Amino acid sequence: MKDQIVVKLNQIRNLDDRLLLKNVLNDVFLNLYEHSETMYRQLEERVFAEMAGLAESYDIYAAAAPRQEIDPVHYFLRPMLTADLAAREYDLANIMPAATSQSQYPLMKVFFDCDYRMLRSILNSGRIFRGAIVTDQGSIAAAFTLRPDLSYREQIASLYEAFINNNLPWKTINHPYIFRFAEVILQQWERVPGAEEVVREIKVDFAEYGPYVHYDTVPLWNVETLQLPGAGFPLPCEDKINFEHTISLEAAGPEHGYLAAVSGEQNIRYVRRTGQALTIVAPEQGRNTWDIIRIIKPAAGKIEKQKYPLVSNAKRQAFSDILAERSPRVIRTEAELRRLVATFVAAEDLSLSRLEIVRRGQAGPDPGERYEMNFFMMDEIRRADWQNRLLLYFTTTAQDYFLIYDLMSFIVAEVQLYYPDYQCEGILI
Repeated sequence: MKDQIVVKLNQIRNLDDRLLLKNVLNDVFLNLYEHSETMYRQLEERVFAEMAGLAESYDIYAAAAPRQEIDPVHYFLRPMLTADLAAREYDLANIMPAATSQSQYPLMKVFFDCDYRMLRSILNSGRIFRGAIVTDQGSIAAAFTLRPDLSYREQIASLYEAFINNNLPWKTINHPYIFRFAEVILQQWERVPGAEEVVREIKVDFAEYGPYVHYDTVPLWNVETLQLPGAGFPLPCEDKINFEHTISLEAAGPEHGYLAAVSGEQNIRYVRRTGQALTIVAPEQGRNTWDIIRIIKPAAGKIEKQKYPLVSNAKRQAFSDILAERSPRVIRTEAELRRLVATFVAAEDLSLSRLEIVRRGQAGPDPGERYEMNFFMMDEIRRADWQNRLLLYFTTTAQDYFLIYDLMSFIVAEVQLYYPDYQCEGILI
């Protein structure tokens, strides 16, 4: 604008008129223009800040690492189960009754870093693996099988309940590592060890799958549970039943995401989050401390490299994406579906090539290349027997990446939340 004014002024041939107009513009118009520009920039910053809100504070980051390499004071990542930090121990007092009654007692966990198709074939095969139980008195030949480890999936289901009870929208947790753990189950052994024997080691021959098997691997995420005290005295609510408890977040860090852990011990009516505090409304008056789930927000530039890649369910903070989140309307166009897929950071190596709708009852491809990540959602209002299938065909620039099918499963799970009247499937081409 200033350059245009200079050009126009230079075109005035009468020097007196040019000087007069220049003084008027400098004294009035340019100051008004600069003031308007400043106010516009401030308004733009406020709009972006308000629209971003606290949504990104609830992004879940996930990784996995060998137990020996885990930093117990890591600023960001925490083990999903603290029991995983302890060294493996084998208790014959628990193993022998289970083996005698032929019940499935898990001896240990193993982690597979192969792609999903191979992992699925391993866990569904029912294959028996040979090995040995090494005690202080010798080696006992044994046979073992595998079954999926569900302990970490239960943590995801509990977090889902916390989101719903705190009135926050749910985003699929992109944690592919928890689906790669299996429990080693004792099927039979050559002899029953004596009560005085001590198990030193359990060896399993996984044959051709051996290179993909890892022991003492721990899944990590940026979630932890804290006990935070209430600030001041609880205020009685207008209903004369509940009390309003305020928990200051200044010391714990207001930039992080917080959820009140709703359980039998914490009877909570609802939760409200403000910038510096968490307000809990509950019928309890004398409660001093509360179990609070903190979702740690990583600091920019401080993310440390793990053995296995860090993944998340974070979205790119483009203006159009923020605007779409603030106005949640499902637009049923292919362009909108492509925009939705591209918003996720996890889709960096994936590109939606095309989509296809298969009518109910019509035969179609059944690739089985993805799995359900929101397996715990049982309250959806939809009928699977009435659904058409929405097939999403993806291409990738990382065909050999062992998590590529997991990342596709995450994207499809998010698309399923936006299009519940379809049965969404993903196919990698």
